[in-house]
Amino acid sequence: MRPRAFRVTAAAALLLLPLAAAAAPLPDRRADPPDEERVLNTAVPDVMLTTAAGERVRLSEVVHGRPLLLGFVFTRCVGVCSPFLRSWRAADASVSHPSAFHRLVLSFDRRDSAADMAALAEHVGAARDANWTFAVAEASDVERLAKAIGFWYDWDETNQQFDHPAMVAGIRDGRLVRLLVGGSISSGRLDELVREVSGQFVASYPLPGRVRFRCLQYDAATGRVTLDWGFALLLVPIAGTGVTTLVMFVAGARLRRRASTVRRRRAPS
Repeated sequence: MRPRAFRVTAAAALLLLPLAAAAAPLPDRRADPPDEERVLNTAVPDVMLTTAAGERVRLSEVVHGRPLLLGFVFTRCVGVCSPFLRSWRAADASVSHPSAFHRLVLSFDRRDSAADMAALAEHVGAARDANWTFAVAEASDVERLAKAIGFWYDWDETNQQFDHPAMVAGIRDGRLVRLLVGGSISSGRLDELVREVSGQFVASYPLPGRVRFRCLQYDAATGRVTLDWGFALLLVPIAGTGVTTLVMFVAGARLRRRASTVRRRRAPS
C-alpha cells in the first residue's frame, strides 16, 4: 500500500472508532445485583418526605433515632413491587421486637402522590401499622437517596415501566449497614438484616455468584455454615509442605544408608 493511501485509511479508521464505540451495546446492569461493597457505610442524606398521610417530615424525624429499613417501589409497577412488599410484610410478622426499628417504603416515580402511596399501604396491609411509613419525595431527593444506597431505576419506553432491583437497605445512625437484595424476603434473611441494623454481629456472606472461591458457604435461609472449595485451596500449601518434607526425609534416609554401606565395604577386613 502506498504511503498516501495508508494515511487516508488510517485516518478513516480513527474517525470510525467513536462511531463504533457509540454503536456498541451498553452493559446491562440488570444482570448484576447492587454492589453492597461499594456503598457500605455511606452516609444517607436526610431528605424531606411527604408521607401517605400528607405530612411533610425529614427522614430523621420518621425514624426518631431508630434503625431503618428502606425499600424503593412505584405504585404503577406490574412486576416485582407488590410481591416484594407482600413477602416483606409476611417476613416482618415474625420479627421479635417490631418497634425497635422503622420501615420506610419510598416511591421513586415522580408521578406517584401521597394518595397513591396511601392506597399501596392499604393494599399490602400496612396502612394502620405505626412501624411502617409510605412516602414520596422530590425527584432530586429521591436521586440522592437512591445513589447513596446503590439503588437504580431506568425507564423502559417500550413497556412503559421502570427497570429496577428489589432490595431493602438497612440503615443505622444515618449510614448504610447492609443490603438485602431479592424479590422475595424470607423471615431468616430479614431477621439477619434486623440484627445487623440493631448492632448485633451477623456473619457476612457474599452475594450469589460474586465470589468464585470461598472457605465457607453460608446459607442465609437455614443459618448453616459448610466448607467450600476455598478451604481445600488453603490446605494445598500445607499438603505441599508435608509431601516435600516426607520426600526429603526418605531421600536423606536412603543417602545415609547408602553412605553407611559404602563405608562398610571400604573398611579393612
